[in-house]
Amino acid sequence: MAQPDANSLCRECGLCCNGVIFANVQLRPGDDAARLRALGLTFARSKALKFKQPCAAFGGCQCNIYSERPVYCREFECLLLKSAKSGKVGINEARKAIRSALKQAEKVKTLLRQLGDTDEALALGKRFQSIQRKVERGPYDKPAAHLYGELTLEFHELNMLLSERFYPHA
Repeated sequence: MAQPDANSLCRECGLCCNGVIFANVQLRPGDDAARLRALGLTFARSKALKFKQPCAAFGGCQCNIYSERPVYCREFECLLLKSAKSGKVGINEARKAIRSALKQAEKVKTLLRQLGDTDEALALGKRFQSIQRKVERGPYDKPAAHLYGELTLEFHELNMLLSERFYPHA
């Protein structure tokens, strides 16, 4: 039986496209903003042209505009993918890390929903920040405060996992 290619991990993961790792992606020279907009990408209002995450072209753990995806998307490789390609991490270990991160992200999403945030079109970090601002403005009842405490711990756990296994190191 043939060994799976490390690039197959991307089709099992999607954390770089689903709003877990990034809140937005800045366009680079060579990107056709008008074409990308026509393909369905939504741009954030800022000085630099950025499209929002989760990516509108991401569906079913694959890119629906793969052949026309932006330069950053073409070039990006997370730490886990680089480690798998170099042989530092086995494919099975990488898959386990992906499953763990996806499971942790789902815990965070569930807690966000329980606290009233159902905007799945926003990046996870932005959703967490929104709930954080609401809690800080208060008042919150005891059950909601408890859920927020749980959310904070789960979000921290997710960030630790992403930092250790997925964020590229400079």
